[in-house]
Amino acid sequence: MSRQAPPGAEAATWKGLVIIGGAVLLGLAVTASFGDQTTAIGSSPAGTEAPRTRVTPAPNSTVPATTSSTSTPLRDPKDVRVVVANATATSGGGKKVIDALKPACYAVQLPVDATAKVKEEKRPTTTVYSTPGYEREAAQITTRLGLGTTANAALPPDLPIPKSGVPTFNVLVLVGQDLVDTPPQPLPPCEGASTRGSSTTTSGSRRGTTTTRRSTATTARATTTTRASTSTTKATTTAP
Repeated sequence: MSRQAPPGAEAATWKGLVIIGGAVLLGLAVTASFGDQTTAIGSSPAGTEAPRTRVTPAPNSTVPATTSSTSTPLRDPKDVRVVVANATATSGGGKKVIDALKPACYAVQLPVDATAKVKEEKRPTTTVYSTPGYEREAAQITTRLGLGTTANAALPPDLPIPKSGVPTFNVLVLVGQDLVDTPPQPLPPCEGASTRGSSTTTSGSRRGTTTTRRSTATTARATTTTRASTSTTKATTTAP
């Protein structure tokens, strides 16, 4: 025998289903709302590019300047005062060095002798000393003299030359036995040096040529005078 539902039970069941369905729909709506907020905060929606952050430096901030290494040109030889000191027992041992430096227009000063103590050491090699600020010029002279090294030395407290009577200098060439045995070749002449020499030579040649021509003319005149005298002598001899 079947039991019938009490009156009003079916209506209550439908009301419960409607309430449950509404709760489910509300939950889905809330979930979708939170999902949209998460996308807006943490990431960009699909197909769109996230905004880029631009960093603006502070007004007082400074950007380090780019440094470029520029090499300062060497001084002109005429601005480099050089003293050549003979540290050997050979008299005039520094003359060949002076003769080698002068064509290149170095401001070569009067030669000096090294101190007696240095000469007693009988140094086998030449040393080029530099005063502060002339290290590169001294290295260049070292190379140009063919010393086999670009190194140069700073002046020691105990100078290898007399402390008085020495001209002012920027570079000191202390001549050793190596440059006495094998003197350096004269350096290539500086600009204008060969021109002056050529002018002098040409002028000298012209003067010599003119003198020769004058001498030839004088000789010719003398010869003519001699011939005239001979003719006069002959005429006098044949006269009756």
